[in-house]
Amino acid sequence: MGSVRILIVDDHETVRRGVRILLSSRRDWVVCGEAADGFEAVEKAKSLRPDVVLMDISMPRMDGVEATKIIRREVPESKVIIVSQNDLTVVSTQGAEIKAGGYVNKADLARDLIPAVESLIADPSGERTATDAPSDVSERTIVRRAVDLLAAIVDSSDDAIISKTLDGVITSWNKSAERFFGYTREEAVGQHITLIIPEDRRDEEVRIIERLRRGERVDHFETVRRRKDGTMLDLSLTISPVKDAAGRVVGASKVARDITERKQIQQALAERARLLDLSNDAIFIRDEADRVTYWNQSASELYGYSREEAVGRVSHELLRTEFPEPLGLITEQLHHDSRWTGELIHRHKDGSKIVVASRWALDRDDGGNRKRVLETNNDITQQKQSDKALRESEERLRTLSAGLEVQVRARTQELEERNAEILQQSEQLRELSNRLLKTQDDERRRIARELHDSAGQLITVLGMNLAGIAQRVGQNPSLSETVEDTQNLVQQLSREIRTTSYLLHPPLLDESGLSQAIHWYMQGLKERSDLDIELSVPENFGRLPADLELTIFRIVQEGLTNIHRHSGSKTATILLSRSADSVLLRIEDHGKGISAEKLAAIRAQRTGVGITGMRERVRHLKGVMDIQSSGTGATISVTFPVPTIPTSRSDGILQPLEATG
Repeated sequence: MGSVRILIVDDHETVRRGVRILLSSRRDWVVCGEAADGFEAVEKAKSLRPDVVLMDISMPRMDGVEATKIIRREVPESKVIIVSQNDLTVVSTQGAEIKAGGYVNKADLARDLIPAVESLIADPSGERTATDAPSDVSERTIVRRAVDLLAAIVDSSDDAIISKTLDGVITSWNKSAERFFGYTREEAVGQHITLIIPEDRRDEEVRIIERLRRGERVDHFETVRRRKDGTMLDLSLTISPVKDAAGRVVGASKVARDITERKQIQQALAERARLLDLSNDAIFIRDEADRVTYWNQSASELYGYSREEAVGRVSHELLRTEFPEPLGLITEQLHHDSRWTGELIHRHKDGSKIVVASRWALDRDDGGNRKRVLETNNDITQQKQSDKALRESEERLRTLSAGLEVQVRARTQELEERNAEILQQSEQLRELSNRLLKTQDDERRRIARELHDSAGQLITVLGMNLAGIAQRVGQNPSLSETVEDTQNLVQQLSREIRTTSYLLHPPLLDESGLSQAIHWYMQGLKERSDLDIELSVPENFGRLPADLELTIFRIVQEGLTNIHRHSGSKTATILLSRSADSVLLRIEDHGKGISAEKLAAIRAQRTGVGITGMRERVRHLKGVMDIQSSGTGATISVTFPVPTIPTSRSDGILQPLEATG
């Protein structure tokens, strides 16, 4: 076997140099190339065809996840090992998705890299495909496979497929038939088809058999059949004759489709039409040429035209409509907004005027073109007369109150100016607080990135250099022990720096979302304390805007810290849920609670930095925070509004994952 050819992919040259030093201990391994980003990795993998690719995750231009997907597709003989500083929980999920051959944490490269490559090379799985199968498959085998395939297709059909003899005895019964009728295959096969036919429908079977004997096919026959539990099922049947080799009809194949839902929809539509007739509003539907296609009972009562007189007529001509503006402008607004609301003047059949509050709703076809318009009219003739009288009374009252209004305005102007000054100062203070919080978050993120990208990478290289030294001092026990202790200290320092970096700004918050970040923080707090924390997050919770995810994480961080330091509780519960337009966060403990005096101070916003910071974060995102307490614990509840229209990445909505190497 020739040398193992390895491609190293990492955007840090110091890491690549350290990996080269580690691999140099194996004379039968050759570093055939290096790449500093995903694009370069793909190009070099295509040209060099390496046996193994050591792939970093977080890189510029294209990350390691996307690069691995392309390499696995276009260079399948190359095996990929992920080399990352991320937590194992994150990388294992990514590795499974991209079918990576292994994972090595950068902090443990000196210990784990060479064994990982050796294990991947020694495992031949996935490298060979079965190409030595016999090509001369017998005709019997082909037939058996075809039969098996047909049986699989029948069993996977959403329709119930049943075969029977001309005497009505069931001979086959697929899985959908079991689901439709409740009988298993063993219970149904061999029974007469009347097993599922209600007694008042048995004459249908006689007529169907007669048609089948004549070789006729029964298409889309709608009927009712009975389930095992006695309930009825609406079905559409297609029944075909089954013939033997001589062309004689020997049985029938029946395909049954459940139309219960369609029947229910038809019934619901009829019910809605009946309800429309009960409405007090005049309701009618116009087609694309404004011809009436539906006219309810209230429309007949309001305008004097029967349904037969109205249907087919152009509504504007029938009712001699007077519009508040040109019809072309109204139609333009209707097409733009899909609805229009305004007042119209119509004529009764006897010629009298009727003023209506009219609402139009546009229904479009699949191509976006006008299909029909639903018009709902409410008679406001009497209301308009009353409004006119009311306006005259209001005018007289307005004249009398004008003098008083001037005096009140003069007296309140000074108070309004003072209030405006106070509000302006308050707003400036709040804006300053928000800037301070944002600056604090940005600085945390910057320091975390510096620790991760600079100190973390250098410590990784230091560990690899120590591993190289360890390989060369094997004959000196005391020096070997010192090097080993130093390696352990380097690994401990690497973990401490990563923990500090994550506490400042967890990369999981950007890469995997709020749930993963909270899980990580909970785990770390459990290890540092005896606090037992339970987190409840729906599986389909999804991503939130970046600033909202950061705010929720900081509130959880502050809340759990307060519980650990002050409550005396041994347990805490975090509940995170969302609706279409809001997110709810609830943090509970079962400790000694908050005293009434301190709780009153919190509600009066006379509290320390922690609660004040939480409150400012919530207010900045237009959320609402409430703190409740009893003698058995305390609860923090926060509700945030969530934008309902997805925006770009820069706005922080539904951000994609961004791993850190």
